[in-house]
Amino acid sequence: MLADRLPPLNGLRAFRAAARHLSFRAAAEALNVTQSAVAQQVRGLEQALGAPLFERHARGLALTPAGEALLPPVEQAFRLIADAAERIMQQAEVLTVSATPSFVSRWLVPRLDGFTRRHPGIDVRLSASNDLVDFRRDGVDIAIRYGTRVDAGLSAQLLFPADPVAVCSPALCRAGGTLDPADLGTRVPLLHDSHFLWGEWYRAAGRDEAEARRGVRFSHTLHAIEAALLGQGIALVPRPLVERELRAGQLAAPDLGISLPPARGFHIVAPPELWDTRKVAAMRLWLLSEAAG
Repeated sequence: MLADRLPPLNGLRAFRAAARHLSFRAAAEALNVTQSAVAQQVRGLEQALGAPLFERHARGLALTPAGEALLPPVEQAFRLIADAAERIMQQAEVLTVSATPSFVSRWLVPRLDGFTRRHPGIDVRLSASNDLVDFRRDGVDIAIRYGTRVDAGLSAQLLFPADPVAVCSPALCRAGGTLDPADLGTRVPLLHDSHFLWGEWYRAAGRDEAEARRGVRFSHTLHAIEAALLGQGIALVPRPLVERELRAGQLAAPDLGISLPPARGFHIVAPPELWDTRKVAAMRLWLLSEAAG
């Protein structure tokens, strides 16, 4: 038979199910169609082939020699189709995640193997950048961003609050783990990142904001934290990024008497049309479970 003159595919599907169960009724239940539909599709296949495929008995069906000859290649063909479809679907499941380098390094990467174990069919691509992405132009599916608000055109969900905390090496603190705010920018250098939160702190404290511009400025929060760990000054950073070091006593969080308003957090954001897709939903739910646990 020529390749472009295949038997009716619905008939082959009905034949396969009926041959497995040797019953039109059971085949119909498996295919979620009526028994008469299965019988009609099998008859159409038999007419196309010019040979009976089943012997009809009161107690069920039996394969004819033609049916026995047809069943193995039909089973193989359906397995090949299913395997090819599965490979294509797995190849298509690439998830591109955008987040700041500090979040990626200090929060996401240490946990990421939990997602890949749970969803082995999704290949994750991490894009670490402080820049706000254009989801369509940059091919990004989902992002995690820090701040007080998100773009109104995006779907968003709070991952967790992340109020800033001032951290430094315990060696820079005075007795009892305290730090005199007057030491800021003098005995204890200020360490800045791209958010420039020390400027907000100085305004809240009623101090000259120009003083807040002194110190070392880093493009990434990650580097400001590393400098604080090395005793090079005091950094004002999102608390979730330094929780591990605070618990271990590697960093101290001295009370400076002034706290910034608790309005910041890490947010999950994505275009509305991607929000409920399988791969984005899988990442969203996993992120939330990690944040809660």
